Amino acid sequence: MQQASVERFSYLIGGIYDCVIAPERWADILNEICAEFGFATGALSVASLTNMKAVVNAVSGSDLTEMTRNAIGYGADIIELWGGAERIRQYPLGEPIVQSQAVRQEIISGNRYYREWALPKGLFDAVAVGLVRDRMMVGNAIFSQHESAGAIDDAQVNGLRLLAPHIRRAVTISNLFDMKTVEATTFAATMEALTVGVVLADEESRIVYTNAAATAMLAAGDPIMTRHGRIAVESTTTSATLQSAVAQAARDEAALGQKGIGIAVPRPNGAPLVIHVLPLRRGHMRARLAQRAAAALFVASASGPPQMSHVALNQLYDLTPAEIRIFELICEGHTRDAISGLLGVSVATVKTHLLHVFEKTGCRRQVDLVRLAKSLTFPL
Repeated sequence: MQQASVERFSYLIGGIYDCVIAPERWADILNEICAEFGFATGALSVASLTNMKAVVNAVSGSDLTEMTRNAIGYGADIIELWGGAERIRQYPLGEPIVQSQAVRQEIISGNRYYREWALPKGLFDAVAVGLVRDRMMVGNAIFSQHESAGAIDDAQVNGLRLLAPHIRRAVTISNLFDMKTVEATTFAATMEALTVGVVLADEESRIVYTNAAATAMLAAGDPIMTRHGRIAVESTTTSATLQSAVAQAARDEAALGQKGIGIAVPRPNGAPLVIHVLPLRRGHMRARLAQRAAAALFVASASGPPQMSHVALNQLYDLTPAEIRIFELICEGHTRDAISGLLGVSVATVKTHLLHVFEKTGCRRQVDLVRLAKSLTFPL
């Protein structure tokens, strides 16, 4: 298939962000993504790790009740179909994983879910994108390919790769709202009810609005503050990262990419926090919430243990999700052959990604990567 136009991508991304305040639109957006890239079905799901139940948030090309029933009845089989729980935990967030490339064909062919549900519907392959994976939940978007469409091609994978960070940001922030629709008339009341800090800022990062939680944070100067009239944090480097994300959100939300997702806020004391940036300028639904604001900043508690800062790796070195994941695995002591098995890619692909990591970071040896990783470790 051909690559989607810039205008079409911008439209899809705008629709994804509108789902933050109108979650009932997810099914429509999944329909449009499927239509754009030629997928037969799409599903956006979140599974709670506290009660081990799978919850389907939205689906395209299928009945919601049927999809929910299958997710529960075939839960273990679906996990096996993607290589098992351990393999799934290794897949890089935001990177499309093609099932037929990651898992051996004999495993797929012998899988109960594949034989009893997918194959009879003509769904012979799929691509998954990890959206969130922490101690509280795991979220994924999965798109299935009908046999009449042929093999999943590069245009489909590249299209999802461009949309993935925007879907990740929208899903992450939506969870802060508890997936409730936000109306313009009740926006302020909704923000005030949130326990996370919310700051609305213009394109220069000047504060337009703060909810009660954010007001208290500003008064304490922890973790957010104002510096030269702009929203900031104690670290000047992190402040620059935050302000850059806000400016990018105002200029072109489609180019925001991974910037502004889970910006780690190093703190001398207190629980670790992260900041998520949501563009507001474009889109009728978001723009009418606060006309002077270019972005909404959500200051929330971290949901995982200390780890390497993905934001720093992307901002400083322009590493892709796949390159970041290989960087992590190398620093954990895995060999290239082991990484190939964990991620379901060839050793040649691992070597190519690792070469890019060395080139982008300026490191020459793996020990240099380990040192760099330690310098970028923040509580996320």
